[in-house]
Amino acid sequence: MDYQSSDDQNRALPGPDPDPGFYPRALRRMPRWIALVTAVGLPFVWWRGGGLWAASFVVGAIAGYWNYVAICRIADRLSQTVERTGRAPGSRIRALLRLMFMAVAAFVIIRFTHINLAAAFMGLFTPVAAVILEILFELGFSEKP
Repeated sequence: MDYQSSDDQNRALPGPDPDPGFYPRALRRMPRWIALVTAVGLPFVWWRGGGLWAASFVVGAIAGYWNYVAICRIADRLSQTVERTGRAPGSRIRALLRLMFMAVAAFVIIRFTHINLAAAFMGLFTPVAAVILEILFELGFSEKP
């Protein structure tokens, strides 16, 4: 017995991508946006909290950039694996070990350094601000196909 609704049966398959270079261009711009947000935010953080806050902000921004790079690599590997095999990989142990390593590293950094957590978290969110800038850039300045 088929339980699909008539709406599911009438939906058309998506057509070809009108701009196949959209995502690669956006992903290439993201490190520049992250650097811009960090450069613009750093004087304000320094003014607000001094050198320790500024150093914590930069450490957070570097960690945010590394996280962005790691997410891009994981997504790229995942898409390549799915294209090649037709299913997602099942390396859950490796992902769990990576997460445990990051948790231990974060604990050591927080426990044994004098990092300012508020400033570090502000730096950690620089990629989020960079994504918002990229969205605004695409909405305002991109050429429409």
